[in-house]
Amino acid sequence: MKKHISWTLLLLCFLFTGCNAKVLAGTETKTLTLAVFGGSNLSQWVNSYNENHSDVKIEIVNYLDNYPDPYEALDQIKIEISAGKGPDMINFGSLYSPLDVSCGMMADLYPFMRNDKSFDRQDFYMNIMEAFEVGGNLYVLVPSYRIDSYTTANSELAGLERMDIKQLVDAYNMLDDDSILFPGETKKTVFGMLCYGSLENYIDWGEGTCGFNSDSFKELLHFANQFPLSLNWADDYSAKAIIAEGHALLVQVSIDNVYDITGTRMLYGETPTYIGYPLNSGCGSMADTAGIAIGISSTSKNKEEAWRFVRSLLDSEFQDNIKNGLPLRVSSLEQILEDAMRTEYDVNGEKIVKEVLRFDGDAPINIYEISAEDAETLKLIISKIEYNATVDRDLYNILLEEVDYLFNDDRNIDDVANIIQNRASVYISENK
Repeated sequence: MKKHISWTLLLLCFLFTGCNAKVLAGTETKTLTLAVFGGSNLSQWVNSYNENHSDVKIEIVNYLDNYPDPYEALDQIKIEISAGKGPDMINFGSLYSPLDVSCGMMADLYPFMRNDKSFDRQDFYMNIMEAFEVGGNLYVLVPSYRIDSYTTANSELAGLERMDIKQLVDAYNMLDDDSILFPGETKKTVFGMLCYGSLENYIDWGEGTCGFNSDSFKELLHFANQFPLSLNWADDYSAKAIIAEGHALLVQVSIDNVYDITGTRMLYGETPTYIGYPLNSGCGSMADTAGIAIGISSTSKNKEEAWRFVRSLLDSEFQDNIKNGLPLRVSSLEQILEDAMRTEYDVNGEKIVKEVLRFDGDAPINIYEISAEDAETLKLIISKIEYNATVDRDLYNILLEEVDYLFNDDRNIDDVANIIQNRASVYISENK
């Protein structure tokens, strides 16, 4: 009798285990779609993620396969999302616009961070993340970034933490006849480059308001209008020589890797002041995307699974291997800096060139290592960043289009500012 009961229990256990195995084996794998525009620099990471996660599969959908114009493709995604459909995630890349992401198409990432016990704010340069906030919400994660700034060695500006447009104008007016604002100074270039990085003065992306009829913006228009329409460079013109000899008030720099800091120092012969763009308040150096600006669609039915993938871009495995831009993870940047400060040699005992500084028409400069001072300079710049340098393309084109009437037709500055204000206001309100 006992033997019979034992065999019965064993059979029931077997049947129960077998049924449970069938349930587990039949668990449905969720497919999450990731929208991209062109070749994706996330393909390799997506493949690795899929191999290590049996419960989800990330499927990359290139919208340029059906919509050759990237902005037309982006408009299609907006239509899909407004209809309650669309992809689970979007990598905006270079198409990123604070106006687009804050129009209701993307989910705020901050709640996911707060609910994620594995997310520790101290592991990251949170000020860089926060630089991409819109109205207090974070709609995209930028896992690697570059820095846009202006450097100066001018005594009037070098002692400042930042500059506003008035301080810039005053410093420029004190230059001698051999000096320039920066190489390539024309009306449109001066306006375009300075305005591009100082839009935080004039636009509140979160509120959807702008102030292009302000005195600060009018002063920028007046300042840019005093430069020539075009340049006639001599055959022996050398931007490198102008900078090295101290004849340029500002030098635009883009820090894509840790060696760019060293290259700038070598160009000046000393560490310059990274004063950035003219702003009414805050640090003038800006964070910019380096190929990835990824977020979760507001209509996604798989937001938690999507967050886990987005969150994986902050893991050490991804951050330690970033090749384009600077990592968000503190420990990853520290390791890169440590490696960059180490001089390395080839089998012949020759120093290994780690980066090359190039200027058109001039001999390249080899960089073999960075100094401890360079490393500290970079970390200080990073720690002060408050804003991002991204901009809405159509809005920027409105500015460039209307400013032509000032530069070419000598229209009144007040009239140009008012027209820009009216057009920009309408555009922002229609797309918010």
